[in-house]
Amino acid sequence: MKVLFLTSSPGYGHTRAAEAIGAVLEREYPNIETHYLDVTQLLDPQASAALQDGYLRMTAEHPELYQKLYNLDNNLYRQLAGKIPADQTLVDFLTEQQRRSYPEEFERSAFSLPVYYKNLDGALLNTFINGVCNRNKTPAGRLLLQGLLALIFRILSARVKKFVNDYNPDCIVATQMYPNALLSRYVKKGIVTKPIIGVLTDYGVHGVWVRDTTAIYCVGHQQVADALRQQGVPAHRVRVTGIPLIPAFENLPGQQQARANLGLGTNPTILITGGQCGIGVTDALQQLLDDERHRYQVLVTAGSHAADNEKLQQLAHTYQNRFHLFGWRSDMRDLFCAADIVVGKPGGLTVSEALACGKPFIATCCLGGQEMHNVNFLEKNSAGLHVELPHLSNVISELFNDLPRLGAMKSSARKLGHPHAASSVVSELEKLMLLKKAKTVSIESARR
Repeated sequence: MKVLFLTSSPGYGHTRAAEAIGAVLEREYPNIETHYLDVTQLLDPQASAALQDGYLRMTAEHPELYQKLYNLDNNLYRQLAGKIPADQTLVDFLTEQQRRSYPEEFERSAFSLPVYYKNLDGALLNTFINGVCNRNKTPAGRLLLQGLLALIFRILSARVKKFVNDYNPDCIVATQMYPNALLSRYVKKGIVTKPIIGVLTDYGVHGVWVRDTTAIYCVGHQQVADALRQQGVPAHRVRVTGIPLIPAFENLPGQQQARANLGLGTNPTILITGGQCGIGVTDALQQLLDDERHRYQVLVTAGSHAADNEKLQQLAHTYQNRFHLFGWRSDMRDLFCAADIVVGKPGGLTVSEALACGKPFIATCCLGGQEMHNVNFLEKNSAGLHVELPHLSNVISELFNDLPRLGAMKSSARKLGHPHAASSVVSELEKLMLLKKAKTVSIESARR
């Protein structure tokens, strides 16, 4: 059997979830063939890098724009479609992104497809930016932008369809909403016939996920299943599996054993994780190291692209007995199990790993969008908090001064955790494929 996993950058959590499911499949079926496609790889590398850099810039520097984009804000999309002029914030953001990613095109004309572009993607992307930023100077600007948006979607959708049909998998697993959406029209037309499983990796539902062409959805909690049903997805197509984690989380060590594995002491322990990009790590760390009330030992796993790794190295040297720097790790099990509390950026996979290990999660850096879903989920279920960074050390100190409350939060986290989620998704895949096989056999029997 062949299984194709569809993800999308940026955001490493989608890939981690896909790899977790793939690891269980390979464990259970040694002869299975799996393949992972980040759909941004189907773009020209320069255009792909521009989009990913733009996403990271938007979340870090213009979170209000990112929130509008995620919420499908009607006013913002009217600006992007050329129906109304773009406001200055959007113009400035796109102008700077073009300068960073396509410096040769920064001195742009109002409307052109530059002759020196060697690829369609770069030409379309720059023409789109030019159109948004110069709508009133561009002939038929509104029609141009609407046509460009539709063309860009159609081109990428056709590339995904071609890849799927060329690879010819038995099943498709989408762990990000856009690949799922890109295939929808081809499933409706019968051009893509293999079943698609949608695996949601956050504790909320974006409307782009909702497609009648998705065979089943695997979600992290009953609240997410209820949200899908409220948006029109029938109950029989929704499964509560948890968010997939690598198989190591199926066999969790106790806290003392995890600390022994890592060579740690017995002091109150805080794990700080900033995601792949290391967002917010150093500020949170410095605040906890400056707090002498509980003499925390602080564990940090810094993102592979963290800009402040040099400063983290200096702090690790200065606070050798209290600060342990681990860098970026794909296997976080022992770090989570050793901690009392996890602090960081509330990505869906990171939150799920904390919950699987029964650890409360304190979010100090929330990018909005899907991360706000995760924060709301934690607070609603008494398994975490959203704390502004200046108040972090006081909040954590209060928790350690109120051990019954901290214990209750750990208990709530443990009840929400799904350490066997990847195996649960694989079970649903097996059931789906058996049903598909039975249906095929039934049709072939009828034809005879």
